[in-house]
Amino acid sequence: MMLQAANLGIENAEEEVRKVLKIVHMEGSASNKYKNCSLGMKQRIGIAFALLGNPTLLILDEPINGLDADGMRIMREVLTDVTKNYNCTVVISSHILGELEKIATHYGIVRGGKMIAEMTAEELNANCRTYVALKVKDMDKVEKLLAQKYARVETDEEEYIRIYDGVQAEEVVAYLYNDLNIVVTEIKTSKIGLEEYYIDLMKEGR
Repeated sequence: MMLQAANLGIENAEEEVRKVLKIVHMEGSASNKYKNCSLGMKQRIGIAFALLGNPTLLILDEPINGLDADGMRIMREVLTDVTKNYNCTVVISSHILGELEKIATHYGIVRGGKMIAEMTAEELNANCRTYVALKVKDMDKVEKLLAQKYARVETDEEEYIRIYDGVQAEEVVAYLYNDLNIVVTEIKTSKIGLEEYYIDLMKEGR
C-alpha cells in the first residue's frame, strides 16, 4: 500500500496509509500478510487502496458478497463512514438488496442493461406497498375466497396469506368472520421491502 501511495504521488504516504486503514477498521492489522486475511478483511483492504488520495467517487461491485453477518455489519459501518465523514460518494452494485436497504440513500434499478427506476430512500419507502398478512385454519380455501374479493392475494414464504389492496386488517377480519364464518388465527400489517419491490419491477417487464 505504501508503494501505491508513492506511485500516486501522495505526500506523507505513511500518514495517508494509516488514515485509510483506520477508515476501514484495519489500523491494527497493518502488519498482516494479505494471504492470511479473511475475505472481509481483503474486501476492506481493497477499499483502503481505492481511498488513497481522497477520491470524491468510489464505485464498488458486490462489496458485501460472501461476507458473514459480522463482516456485513463492519462493511456497512465503513461505507457509511466514508460517505458521511470523507466527502466521498459511494456507488454500489449489489444483489444483496436487504443489506443495501440499510445504508443506501438513492437507488437505481437496472433491467436488461437499462435504468428502469431511480428514487431516493424516501421515495422507495413511499412506493413499497402496505399489505395485510394473516393465517387461518384452512389456508388454501381462504386464499381462494379472498382472491374473489381482492385484486391481489398470494401466500408468502412464511405461509401467510397476503392482501395488497390497501385494506385495513379489521376489515379483513370482519369480512371473514361475519360473511364466511372463518376465524383468523393470526394477522398483521406490514409493507414490502426493497427486494420484493425489485422483484415486482422485474415481473412487470416480462
